[in-house]
Amino acid sequence: MREPGSTPTGPVPERPEQQSFRDRYRTILTLMLPAMLLGLGRGFTVPVLPALALEFDANVAAAGLMVIAPMLGSLAVTLPTGYLIDRVGRRRLLVAAPALTSLSAFLVLRAASYPELLAYLSLGGIAQQMWQMSRLAAIADSSAQNRRGRQITGMASAGRLGTLMGPLLGGLIGELLGVRVPFAIYGVAAALAVVPMYVFMPETSPTVLARRRGESGGDEPNTAWSTLLTFRVGALFLAQFLANAGRGGAIGHGGVFLIFAAYTYGTGPAALGVIGTVVGILGIPIMLTSGQVMDRFGRKRQIVPAAVAVGTGLALMAATAAAGWSFTAFVVAFVWINLGVSAMAGSMQTLGTDLAPPGARGRFFGAIRLVAGVGSLANPAAFSISTAVVAGSAGFATAFGIMAGAALLTALVVGTLVRETLQRSR
Repeated sequence: MREPGSTPTGPVPERPEQQSFRDRYRTILTLMLPAMLLGLGRGFTVPVLPALALEFDANVAAAGLMVIAPMLGSLAVTLPTGYLIDRVGRRRLLVAAPALTSLSAFLVLRAASYPELLAYLSLGGIAQQMWQMSRLAAIADSSAQNRRGRQITGMASAGRLGTLMGPLLGGLIGELLGVRVPFAIYGVAAALAVVPMYVFMPETSPTVLARRRGESGGDEPNTAWSTLLTFRVGALFLAQFLANAGRGGAIGHGGVFLIFAAYTYGTGPAALGVIGTVVGILGIPIMLTSGQVMDRFGRKRQIVPAAVAVGTGLALMAATAAAGWSFTAFVVAFVWINLGVSAMAGSMQTLGTDLAPPGARGRFFGAIRLVAGVGSLANPAAFSISTAVVAGSAGFATAFGIMAGAALLTALVVGTLVRETLQRSR
């Protein structure tokens, strides 16, 4: 069987045993292993972010900018990345993204001011968006529809597996060796992720492959935006915005919730690392199960109850802040939220891959990731604005209440406006 992009008059075919190895392990080597390495590195940094903000004497509202900065970077490159995915292909961006992540992590080591630190974190957000959009396009290119949910959640689970030991060890290292040392580990892990992408990742873009064969590389006739922006797609975009506005602060097992814990309860990096590890362990089987549910029963049957779970967990977090409940109540709410986020992992992305047209997948993912990025940005923005405008625990409660409303609206929109995209064979 030929590699994608090769022609009968092209390179000499590989020996059968070489082809068998690549065919059997390509998904692991090109998507799951890099996802695990990037997740591991990111996990090391999660528990030290609040302490890093305190190192620069940032107040709680300014600390929220550490969550916003990567999102701004992601938001800025969604449409350009979508264009590049269609123009130059998936492979080049999947190689470049972890290399850029490594550079961002190492630059954090030399940040001399808080604005400089935020700039380096935003560079990491750019790299993360490049990786996420390119890998989604590659999955949409090469996977059958009834396997996409499992493949996307499998990749997300690999990233989650990488974070299992990350927060625990990152928190301990941050307290013992300094809060910036975990970023050095992140840089090394991201650099290692470049290797399997460069060696094993084939090009999957239909347009690029057609161009290599000397055929027309133009878009398909039905890929004009006037055709793509249907009510169905608009409902998906609205659901994507609301989903990210609700869960954005929990993705990565931390974000604004760990800032809340650090500033309200004085929780240190080591304890935050333990919490992050626990939710990572609990979330893996839920993520894998969600992929099975989506591919067997449909996307909506997974998304709606998961969004309700996230919304109720956020409501509990708001009540914890408003009533001044104990750290134990915070942990319960935090775990609850993250279990709901785990159940939603990959679900909106799976809907997107179902609707993305083959000739314009990059542009489509650029548009939907732009919507997702705005939603994700709205989450910590609500946190920073609420805590800056409303003093004390009421500010935290307001922020978490806004997030809860967005998550519950996600369930309503998906349940009533978004059509099921899984096409059953019988």
